[in-house]
Amino acid sequence: MSTSVLSEKPSYGYSRGHRAMEIVAIVAFFASCLWLGGRVALGMHDLTAVLGTALAVFCGYVSADFMSGFAHWAGDRLGSERTPFLGKNFVTPFRQHHVDPKAICHHDFIETNGNNCIVFMPVLLALVVFMPGTPGIGFYAGTVLTSQALFILCTNQFHKWAHADVVPGWIQRLQRWGVILSPRHHAIHHATPHDKYYCITVGWMNPMLTKLRFFRGCEWIVAQVRPTFLNIEDR
Repeated sequence: MSTSVLSEKPSYGYSRGHRAMEIVAIVAFFASCLWLGGRVALGMHDLTAVLGTALAVFCGYVSADFMSGFAHWAGDRLGSERTPFLGKNFVTPFRQHHVDPKAICHHDFIETNGNNCIVFMPVLLALVVFMPGTPGIGFYAGTVLTSQALFILCTNQFHKWAHADVVPGWIQRLQRWGVILSPRHHAIHHATPHDKYYCITVGWMNPMLTKLRFFRGCEWIVAQVRPTFLNIEDR
């Protein structure tokens, strides 16, 4: 890895050490996913295994959308930029995104996707060691988690495209078809007070979670345990 990549100053000022950690996590992430993808491919011996794998991949996709929403909510509503470690490296990007939504369009690949790789690396490394290579509960569960990891990696890229002024035609089509997060859907979150539609992989979970008042319930629980940890300045 060239020193220029490590020394490039990120847009919101996180440390070179954190950037180096992101680079290592991205490399390890892709290596793990390639290994696991090969294991999944070799395990699909018949139609039942193919259909089961397809269902597992879809479950990973939907669950990644939910996880993106939960992480987004936590970044927006919990702690502050002064929270040790998490504040500077995780909370700050979420809070600054509301101030300047277009800033994400200027992030390079490492800054856009590094944190997601860091978060999911322990899971992928465990799968590399323990995921079985033949169809069964462990195989399909591992496939769900691998799919989930891949779509969580894609989440910030989908989010970035939802804010970009110009994207490739095929990306526009995926956005229109509702396969990935669209600008129109995500604009609901960016309307003050920024308290709904947190899911940013595809957004399918947003209407249901809003109707259930899921995140208001999460905030109520935090308020009972540690009210000073809530950030509700936008309301």
